[in-house]
Amino acid sequence: MDKIKEELLKFLKSQKLIIIASQGENDIGIANIYYGIDEDFKIYFISPKDTEHSKHILKNSKITFSITWYNPNNHKDRKAIQAKGNCIIATLENDKFKGVKLHNLNFPEFKERITEEWILDDSIDAEVWVIEPTSMKFWNDELFGLNGNELIEFDK
Repeated sequence: MDKIKEELLKFLKSQKLIIIASQGENDIGIANIYYGIDEDFKIYFISPKDTEHSKHILKNSKITFSITWYNPNNHKDRKAIQAKGNCIIATLENDKFKGVKLHNLNFPEFKERITEEWILDDSIDAEVWVIEPTSMKFWNDELFGLNGNELIEFDK
């Protein structure tokens, strides 16, 4: 992995909240969601199927998303991504378990409730969702200079 992708993954792993925008039939939705990410840049989150963003994604898997950080003591020290990708419900058990593991790694206070058994229970409405990014514009003042960024394309 090249240096820029290493820095990008390090940044993404340091954060816990993603903002996703999804397209419905007649409207656009935006949601703040807790997430985890793996070494292949796949982003996992857990969400019920009846939320607005989930309903949109079930009809149109293409989403845009953003993750932002800044140093409150130095407004010239900022990092962020603006990205595009496809989002689907995890169907493989291994992907569901990875989503649960990454969620509980970031949010250990939920590990008693959000378990592998829980996510496989058909009576619950929650699903593990997987975002596979197609591109990310990585904004990093430290790495690229003030307002500098790099566009990273991912295999589709």
